[in-house]
Amino acid sequence: MDHPNGSQSSVKDLTLRVLTVNFAALHTSSNNFTQALYHLAANPQYMHPLREEVELIVDTDGWSKGALAKMRKLDSFLKESQRMEGIDCVTMPRKAMKEFTFSDGTVLPQGSFVAIASQATHLDNGVYENAETFDPFRFANMRDEDGDDAKHSFVSTNPQYLSFGHGRHACPGRFFAANELKTMLAHVVLSYDIKLEDTDTRPRSVHIGIHIVAHPTAKVMFRKRVR
Repeated sequence: MDHPNGSQSSVKDLTLRVLTVNFAALHTSSNNFTQALYHLAANPQYMHPLREEVELIVDTDGWSKGALAKMRKLDSFLKESQRMEGIDCVTMPRKAMKEFTFSDGTVLPQGSFVAIASQATHLDNGVYENAETFDPFRFANMRDEDGDDAKHSFVSTNPQYLSFGHGRHACPGRFFAANELKTMLAHVVLSYDIKLEDTDTRPRSVHIGIHIVAHPTAKVMFRKRVR
């Protein structure tokens, strides 16, 4: 906008960029939170340990960024939900601007597209034990086993966890998004009892091309918690 003579600086180009940023900032978070809400509503047995953790930390640290960082179970719950129901079944799409040869001899012709099979990786039993089973505290337990707070946190990326991409082009907004999602989920577990309406089965996601969308019409019932 400061250089109107630059490339792709028409009103249409700038508008499309703003819409892309809005999509990345809002749709992804709302979809991930809905998926986590469905997981919690379908598995009410996990409400108590989450609530216990949040209450203990908020009582001592208040509502702060530091307090959110201590909520390991909450962090793990969101990461596990995203592992199983991300926003895409592939990630990190790239276009070969020139012919490229991988170390195993595979050749990408110029102009070809390639992406990483993130969903297949996340649901691979060779990568995650009982990969198709929702284990909300999977990553919290990994933290305890490894003694490493950062390695298995929600925002950490690696070749086995690709929801935020990986490497130098990993999602730059994931730190804000994690705090946003953790704050909302912490508020829900402290303030409400929830359950799915007329079913105990988690609503199935809708797949549209490579995209994974939280069930658009499932209903979650909220009841104000009596303390």
